[in-house]
Amino acid sequence: MNTNMHKTLRLKRFLTATAVGGMTVLAAAAAGTGTLQAADAPPDHHWTMLSSYCEKCHNATDWAGGIAFDTMDPHQIGQDAKIWEDAVNKLQGRLMPPPGEKQPDQATVSSFVSWMEDSLDRAAAAHPDAGYVTLHRLNRTEYALAVKQLLDVDIDPASLLPKDISSDGFDDIADVLKVSPTFLDQYISAARTVAALAVGNAHAAPAIASYRAGPGDQGFHIDGMPLGTRGGLSVVNNFPADGTYTFNIQVDTGLGYIGNLGQAQRLVFLIDGRQVFERSIGGPADLKEADQKKQAATEEFESRFHDIKLPVTAGPHDLVVTFQQRADSESDDWLSSYDPLGGVGGLPTVTGIEVRGPQEVTGVSDTPSRRLIFICRPADASQELPCATRILTRIATGAYRRPVTAEDLAAPLHFFEMGRQGKTFDAGIENAIVAILASPKFLYRAEDVPQTTVAAAGSPALASSLQRVGLPEQGAQHSAAPPQPQAWHISDLELASRLSFFLWSQGPDAQLRDLAAANRLHTPAVLQAQVKRMLADPRARSLVTDFAFQWLQVDSMDKIKPDPYEFPDFNEDLRTDLRKEMALWVGSILLQDRPVTDLLTSDWTYLDERLALHYGIRDVRGPQFRRVTLTDTHRFGLLGKGAVLMGTSYANRTAPVLRGAYILEVIDGTPPHAPPPAVPALKENVPGAKALTIRERMQMHRSQPSCNACHGIMDPLGLAMENFNAMGGWQVKDSDTGTPIDASGNLADGTPVTGVDDLRRVLAANPNQFVQTLTVNLMTYALGRSVEYFDMPQVRSIVRDAARHGYRFEDIVMGVINSPEFQIQQPGRGTVAGKAANTTARAAGVILPPAG
Repeated sequence: MNTNMHKTLRLKRFLTATAVGGMTVLAAAAAGTGTLQAADAPPDHHWTMLSSYCEKCHNATDWAGGIAFDTMDPHQIGQDAKIWEDAVNKLQGRLMPPPGEKQPDQATVSSFVSWMEDSLDRAAAAHPDAGYVTLHRLNRTEYALAVKQLLDVDIDPASLLPKDISSDGFDDIADVLKVSPTFLDQYISAARTVAALAVGNAHAAPAIASYRAGPGDQGFHIDGMPLGTRGGLSVVNNFPADGTYTFNIQVDTGLGYIGNLGQAQRLVFLIDGRQVFERSIGGPADLKEADQKKQAATEEFESRFHDIKLPVTAGPHDLVVTFQQRADSESDDWLSSYDPLGGVGGLPTVTGIEVRGPQEVTGVSDTPSRRLIFICRPADASQELPCATRILTRIATGAYRRPVTAEDLAAPLHFFEMGRQGKTFDAGIENAIVAILASPKFLYRAEDVPQTTVAAAGSPALASSLQRVGLPEQGAQHSAAPPQPQAWHISDLELASRLSFFLWSQGPDAQLRDLAAANRLHTPAVLQAQVKRMLADPRARSLVTDFAFQWLQVDSMDKIKPDPYEFPDFNEDLRTDLRKEMALWVGSILLQDRPVTDLLTSDWTYLDERLALHYGIRDVRGPQFRRVTLTDTHRFGLLGKGAVLMGTSYANRTAPVLRGAYILEVIDGTPPHAPPPAVPALKENVPGAKALTIRERMQMHRSQPSCNACHGIMDPLGLAMENFNAMGGWQVKDSDTGTPIDASGNLADGTPVTGVDDLRRVLAANPNQFVQTLTVNLMTYALGRSVEYFDMPQVRSIVRDAARHGYRFEDIVMGVINSPEFQIQQPGRGTVAGKAANTTARAAGVILPPAG
């Protein structure tokens, strides 16, 4: 429907409604306003806020944003639910009316929002819509965890699979997880690689695997490496067969400056914790050799760590290359190190390791993957097919996430027979595994459309929802059900998959599958017990690293390459520490079932010595992370975390706009408008001219009304955090002007703040708003689809229920899982599936509620 038709229908509906209500429409054009007004006031006084503050722009003449509030009826809230949900969202973020326009006070806004939400919730209860999730491909993370679960193979999915597209902030949204013909080749290739790693190959051809050390400082011990060592790298390499392998270790000696050879350093190479090689470099003799022979010396130094031939058995092995730690002593490095931890400079470093082979293959050992795969061994040819069937039944059951049928096994068994011809039994199994991993039944999470309307009872709230959409509870008798129902409860097996991908980012384990196969998983007591079990399982860490990290945009800091002139003490180890702090801290709240509002206000975090010094904390020693109670209130909660502060900055300075937008989107759930086209960038200070502070430059930028509409909301939020520099350190003076930082201001609702502590108190004073934002994001992640306007009544219900127990994370998780959105499929009226459902339902005499 085009815009003009949309406007015409609204006007017709308004005229009809006012006529039926006995109201008279007056032509406001005579008064010069160009708006339509009703002679009689609407039945609720809340409606008057619209005429006072909104209809100046959103009227039947201007149609700002395609909306005219003067054509809408308070008795028909449900018919305009999408518009009203959007209006509520903008009012909650104080995005409307825009700065510079007449503003209602906060009490008026809160009263209107509360009344509108109640009206929307009542309308939704009369016409519920659980939504629909389309065919859902596994993303990279899910694929890697699935093959680990099935075959005990660790892979780097980024090296095997195409990059996932994110939508709504998450990489598990079904609508964008598609497979093109080009991608299909990569999935087949990945299946072959994984199968070969899992089964092993006694005839493996020599190959090369290269690993590079990270960019961090190697002057100190790395947490997780052997004690008494410094620097280096640790990797797991999967060896395809027993045999001899050649290892080439890359060592950076800094020959260009003759600076890293002043002291003798002993390199050690360990496999599975056992030292297999050691060699020294550096000291007076090597320094003299490098100074006098240059290139010849370089080649000799490299040869010391190349062509290391060692026997290794098949399977995954831990490879560690590092240096023995020496006592710190003087070097020719800077007298005052930029590194706040100090330390000795001028040291050789490990930059990588290369694995070549196998050569002289001697067989294939019993690896963890092979023990998992080969649950039987045929004694002769007659036992091969029964044994292969047992093996493939177990793998396919896990891969397809349900009990398998003879039809499911037909293709893998056919591939087994093809691979077996002229080769070994193992080769046949490997070929069959390729078929399973390349199957759509593994790559896609598909949910069937039942031919009859069958619904499980679930929770009382869910049973009520089922009745409202025309579904009987479990065990209810019905006749002449339509071939394709308008809404249906997903099966227990599908529920098991939804649960496990939500909480673990991987398929269900045997316990979940067994309960689902017995049709017991949907019962409330069993379902709650399984959720508790799953949240206590280490696999629930994915809720931190996948859900929370994407919602909180932790990866944004990886895009920042700090300016070495502005931040000479920054190194990549600090970035790693910031990420680990976030993982440990967020996990201590979500996975310990604490109130999620602790994300805003908690007075603890997790630090090692490096990060503690970055935060100005002097009493933490050593590289181990530990829980630390904070005494500096500036560091409380999300607003004090370096990962957030760095991710909302530029490489050389803070970015109050980015920080303000972050608060609006991530914390308040009220993202700002996209900037208009051709908006000029913030003017930077020019050498030789008078330097201006960030605040002064931003005041100039938002002096234009078109800019102030958004910046008047975002800037006060971001400027309240200006005492944090671009790397998350504390600063009291502007880096350009040297003048004291002014972090004060007035928020969009008029609330004064003087810095980050005031800002945190304002945000924490409205816990419902923050918890609603978390719930919307959690539901988006759990469903693998966007949360739509018709989902918001359910979101508000989850938040209200969670508030009764202090907003604990487990209550919110259970609210999402018990929701109709999680357990019911209801194709939208405008989709192909929805139209088909409507047609069959009407043919069976089922009356559908009108579209909301």
